[in-house]
Amino acid sequence: MKYYLLMGHRLARSKDGSLGNYEWLINGEWKEDTDRSLALNDARVDYGDYSVSDYDDITPEIAEELIQNGTTVLQGYIGYGTTYCEPKTIQLSNWKKPNKQENT
Repeated sequence: MKYYLLMGHRLARSKDGSLGNYEWLINGEWKEDTDRSLALNDARVDYGDYSVSDYDDITPEIAEELIQNGTTVLQGYIGYGTTYCEPKTIQLSNWKKPNKQENT
């Protein structure tokens, strides 16, 4: 399983790491979200409104810590997109809940 952070706070996973649809952790459940998946694909290939600095590959261990604890601190080079010079706290509890407007 491959894990990604989009825009520093949206957690996604894919089985093989290829471009396509991803599952997103939304309100504690893994769900498919086409719009978010398209945004992550764009970031991974540096296309459109997104760039490679908008996402990070993260380890399964970091993803598990986020899932279990809701918070983790990332520091240093953690993936292809971002280098954190100072510690960055990721909190899943700060996510905006999806609504109908986001999915249209």
